[in-house]
Amino acid sequence: MIEILLSTFNGEKHLEEQINSLFSQTRKDWTLTIRDDGSSDGTLGIIKHYQDLYPGKIKLLNDQKGRLGSSLSFGVLLQEASSEYIMFCDQDDHWVPDKIEITYQRMLDLSRNNPDTPLLVFTDLSTADETLEITEQSFMAHQKIYPEIIHDATKLLAMNVVPGCTMMINQFSKKFVLPIPASNIIHDQWIAVNIAHYGKIDFISIPTVLYRQHGKNAVGSNEVGAHYFLKKISSPIKQFKIYRNLIIHLKFKVNIFAFVYHKLNFTIRRLYN
Repeated sequence: MIEILLSTFNGEKHLEEQINSLFSQTRKDWTLTIRDDGSSDGTLGIIKHYQDLYPGKIKLLNDQKGRLGSSLSFGVLLQEASSEYIMFCDQDDHWVPDKIEITYQRMLDLSRNNPDTPLLVFTDLSTADETLEITEQSFMAHQKIYPEIIHDATKLLAMNVVPGCTMMINQFSKKFVLPIPASNIIHDQWIAVNIAHYGKIDFISIPTVLYRQHGKNAVGSNEVGAHYFLKKISSPIKQFKIYRNLIIHLKFKVNIFAFVYHKLNFTIRRLYN
């Protein structure tokens, strides 16, 4: 069985479309576990409607932890996840019909050759506007992201290439990625860096998600160019705190000089390529 984890927060505008895309999947052996992070709109009503419509298919956590933010909310969901294979879902995207099938088959292939190993499989995704019209066929190409670095944890620290909404991990991974230590650490990068160090990651170059851009994304798609990088370096303290939090909470040692080198190298490559 596959367990899909969804953290919601004031997501009434697009949530129904996303849940419908899950129920349109070619593979049906999944359950959906949702944690609401303190919505004040109609999000909970939508979830209840689908629970009534599909009895036993959707579980809503009631942990009384209040507003945690996206990363820590996903951390709570991951802590509760009990299935052998786990996927992460954002409230405002759209999954293409064979997303689960494509990812699951690659995960099975990876599992056969790597027993008792933390594993992660992720895919490309397409950027779309608010109406789900595709604006960029490949998010990876548009963002100048290099999936080939997935086998090096230090490089993944320097540049996150693993979108959380495309990830599948195995149950064995939980002991290596939990707990997610801080709210300003992006959960998908934290998970990817740890699994790159302790296990195996595989990439599928097929877009399986329509990544909806609507101006309120927790993490959005940006035009990569001089303006993008100037914006990044204009807030050095914020950037320093994010990476410092990542590095100090890891249980393995990071070569800081290698990290800085890769960070500068990727920045220059993305700026001039």
